[in-house]
Amino acid sequence: MEVLSRKESLSMTQLATEVGYSVRELESALEQMEHMGYVRREILGQACSPGCGIDQCSGHCEGCGFLSTEAFTFWVLTEKGQIILSQYPGR
Repeated sequence: MEVLSRKESLSMTQLATEVGYSVRELESALEQMEHMGYVRREILGQACSPGCGIDQCSGHCEGCGFLSTEAFTFWVLTEKGQIILSQYPGR
């Protein structure tokens, strides 16, 4: 969660290397943390971002300005995750 709090754009491979997990272990851990409400996934690209307000971008997306033929998944801390992280400073 500490790495996610830095809000860097890291690939799953980069994130796994940073935390010392395999990609498979990382995916499992993120899914568990998502289930517990500590992180959420945001998908940008064809589906745009949740704040965009447009389900499928076609040509131009005024809501987020991001348009791609690919979709990218980003993991972000939720408010609950930020609270938990703040309770364990320096870990």
